[in-house]
Amino acid sequence: PDGAVPGDVLVLTKPLGTQVAVNAHQWLDQPERWNKIKLVVTREEVKEAYQEAMFSMATLNRTAAGLMHKFQAHAATDVTGFGLLGHANNLAAQQRNEVAFVIHNLPIIAKMAAISKACGNLFNLVQGTSAETS
Repeated sequence: PDGAVPGDVLVLTKPLGTQVAVNAHQWLDQPERWNKIKLVVTREEVKEAYQEAMFSMATLNRTAAGLMHKFQAHAATDVTGFGLLGHANNLAAQQRNEVAFVIHNLPIIAKMAAISKACGNLFNLVQGTSAETS
């Protein structure tokens, strides 16, 4: 958790947006909540996102772990309850060397950012503090 060095690359092994996908799926049968998001996503897109989230959460990180060993990764963290930003801040704070993490782009399950925004950023997905389950 403390061995990152300048030049390291951060790699997300799974897309973000699992919490949003699970909630949106639950909202399919809750008209008051569905009405908040139906202008930015279809029922079919919610079902597809839910399936992607379930597959992601059910997939072990064995391949990622093997690649970390193969390429001698220096540091790692999960992305769960504190979201990407919370875990990245914690990871950065633990480093022995002075490092800065720069995020260029993020894999997010399709339409989950739009749903988050349509809910008034209820999930804080694009702010980086959305809880994730994986």
